[in-house]
Amino acid sequence: MTAAAVFAALALSQATPSFEADFENALSTASLTTATARFDSNLVRFFAGPGKPSPFFESSFENPWRLPFFAESFRADLAAAGPSDSLNVGLRMLGYGTRRTLVGDPIQGAKEAAAKPGSLGTVLETMRGAGLFKNPVPSVVGIPGEVQQAAALVLNQMLSSVAWRRAAVRELGAVDAGYAFVAMADPEASGEAAQRQRDIEAKFDAQGMGVAAHDLWMAVAEAEKMISKVAPSQAYKFEVETTWGTIRLSGGTADVYPEKASLLIIDTGGGDQYLNQPRNASASNWASVVIDLEGNDEYLSDPTLKNVDVASFAGRKSGGAAPGPGGALFGVVALHDTAGNDLYRTHRAGLGSGRFGFATLYDSDGDDRYDAYKDSQGFGSFGAGILIDELGSDQYQAFSQSQACGLAMGLGLLQDRGGDDVYLANASVIDFPSPQDEKQNVSLCQGAGYGRRADITDGKSLAGGIGWLIDSGGNDRYSCGVFGQGVGYWQGVGMLTDLAGKDEYSGQWYVQGAAAHFAIGFLRDDEGDDTFKAALNMAQGAGHDFSIGFLLERAGTDRYQAPNLSLGAGNASGMGIFIDVLGNDNYASTGLTLGKAAESTTGLRTRALCLGVFMDLNGIDIYPSAATWAGDARRVPNWTAKGDRVAESQVGIFFDR
Repeated sequence: MTAAAVFAALALSQATPSFEADFENALSTASLTTATARFDSNLVRFFAGPGKPSPFFESSFENPWRLPFFAESFRADLAAAGPSDSLNVGLRMLGYGTRRTLVGDPIQGAKEAAAKPGSLGTVLETMRGAGLFKNPVPSVVGIPGEVQQAAALVLNQMLSSVAWRRAAVRELGAVDAGYAFVAMADPEASGEAAQRQRDIEAKFDAQGMGVAAHDLWMAVAEAEKMISKVAPSQAYKFEVETTWGTIRLSGGTADVYPEKASLLIIDTGGGDQYLNQPRNASASNWASVVIDLEGNDEYLSDPTLKNVDVASFAGRKSGGAAPGPGGALFGVVALHDTAGNDLYRTHRAGLGSGRFGFATLYDSDGDDRYDAYKDSQGFGSFGAGILIDELGSDQYQAFSQSQACGLAMGLGLLQDRGGDDVYLANASVIDFPSPQDEKQNVSLCQGAGYGRRADITDGKSLAGGIGWLIDSGGNDRYSCGVFGQGVGYWQGVGMLTDLAGKDEYSGQWYVQGAAAHFAIGFLRDDEGDDTFKAALNMAQGAGHDFSIGFLLERAGTDRYQAPNLSLGAGNASGMGIFIDVLGNDNYASTGLTLGKAAESTTGLRTRALCLGVFMDLNGIDIYPSAATWAGDARRVPNWTAKGDRVAESQVGIFFDR
């Protein structure tokens, strides 16, 4: 192994990779440093407009060269985290997190109450006394003790967390009216409807709702452990109707749960079907929890979807923003499924979707299929949606704003921790035609942070949130249309991290570590012989309009098929960064690529840095013959326009070590 290869291998083994020494070496080719190769805030503020971006965005935007370090530090915190801890980490990145477990256990009171004899009957009497139902408490005889204790824990925590939820919606006034408006609203509405949406956004306390979610999700995780040893064959039935929703406990049979407001479902046996469960079915149904232990289960938004995929479903456009299974709206939702090859299919917002709310879907095992339309599979807007799948080879399908998408004040997180997985953003049925190419859908999938751009309408822009897809192992396949695979838009941060396996990435425009309009897109792949294909424009480390597009590939013999503005390319004062650490790689690309920057000829942008950086740190590589500046062991500055100060230039850097 050469000295360069040894050095690169050591860099790859770092727990928190920074590559800052490599960046210094590459930037010096154009007399730049990591201190000077940054956006000038004196210029950016004239373009970016209003909106409060996340701390993660601000730190990375201020120093793009630390982005790999920042991302890896938070990824390590997420590595084995359950829903509540993942929420802590994600909201800290977003800027309104709390540290509920720093001093003491926030659910200790609920645990102690649940541990007492007769705890289920006691908490039900408390709920009855609070006016949540009128009839006498049914007998709990025959319900396994573990199930009784688990149900008591969750219900006690709901009685505690409801105070945080009430605080979160207090300023809204008539919450029922707000729920109905958001569920049917057009996010792109203008005029009075748009102003009402802005009012709700301003009055909703996402941080308070996040506290309610964190504590309830902790209780649900503990409840799952409590019932883990209940035999699937043990039969029992229990049901209570409350004003918050129905409580149902069942075991030993395959059940069908019809569409109705549910507060708590615990099912310990059989392959079950859930119709729009769990979800916030109304403003009063503020909490909804399902814990299912066993069986090949079905979670559907419509009975037809049992045998028809969403793309073929005639009613797929009718869901609006109303929540489906695993969807939160002005509330908190948790779905835990511990075994079986499960089907999750919804045309409504769901499968870990939080809009003015917080939802989690946690699947422990099985080869699962996730099929959705939009706002799903890890979606957040003024809230958070978290999907965690621990084991199995899974398939994820959706159209738009899914598979880890964070809109304004939103966290969308999808973590898949094992198996050969497929992530597909529908590219054959064009329901969301892209302005870039009407033959492609606007995907906003597979790690997308997306803000509201309003400089061309009412000027009330909002910074995007954080969308992060993390796949920890397996040979995976990713496919999308326009905007995806680690993409940011309008002060949003979109990230895709794949830690192992032979992976395939395919997309069209603004994909694979790309960003536009003051945003950040980041794709990191650690191991395996990978293939990256992008067909149209702006891909594989490309930044447009004061944005950072970043692709980091750490090992493997990789293949890149790239369009114009790619492989380390900057456009309109943007910054594109590409780095491949190890392997004998093959690059095929055209146009402004392989360390190039577009010109800026007029106005303020003539004094703004536009930068494209391409770095290949090891291996014998193949470059397109038309790229005469590219080759093994070559280091070339590609000047488009050289200012009086280098940091006010338009320049690309090709660096092959």
